[in-house]
Amino acid sequence: MLARVVVLTINLALLGLTLWGTIQQIETQKSANQVMAEVHQNIKKAHALTVTTNHQLQPLRETADTIEIMNGKLDRTNQMLTHMNQSLNRVTISEQKIVTGLDQLNQNTYIVMNQINHLQGANGRLVPPSSTVAKQTKHEHDLMKSLYEMTGTSIQEIAKLNRKFAWVGLLPLP
Repeated sequence: MLARVVVLTINLALLGLTLWGTIQQIETQKSANQVMAEVHQNIKKAHALTVTTNHQLQPLRETADTIEIMNGKLDRTNQMLTHMNQSLNRVTISEQKIVTGLDQLNQNTYIVMNQINHLQGANGRLVPPSSTVAKQTKHEHDLMKSLYEMTGTSIQEIAKLNRKFAWVGLLPLP
């Protein structure tokens, strides 16, 4: 009997221990369920906040998209400005060549003007002799004209004489 009491006491102790463990497990599970319920509530709140945040961030997304488009356009503008700067650089080089050419032209023009001034002086010195030659040429022309007229008159006179002496050609030759 003592053995039964001992076995019964052990069984009761084990049953009490099992009950106590089950109660502890139930309490722990309640606590875990309460924590899980709070976590679920927090997840719901977080979801609501996420939806609100997404809604609030929508203009920022649109702004970011607009900024991205603007950045693309700014890149193209930068490329165009780079090409324009390169073109302007080529234009500047061409203009420098033109300026150099114009400077050379000015120097050549100066040299030509000096030569023209020299020629003008030489021409000025040629005017009196040229005038003399022109007068002399006119005088010679007038003389040649008179000579021409005299020659014409002589030809007419000789023609008259030839007609008058034409009968001499009819005479027999000795």
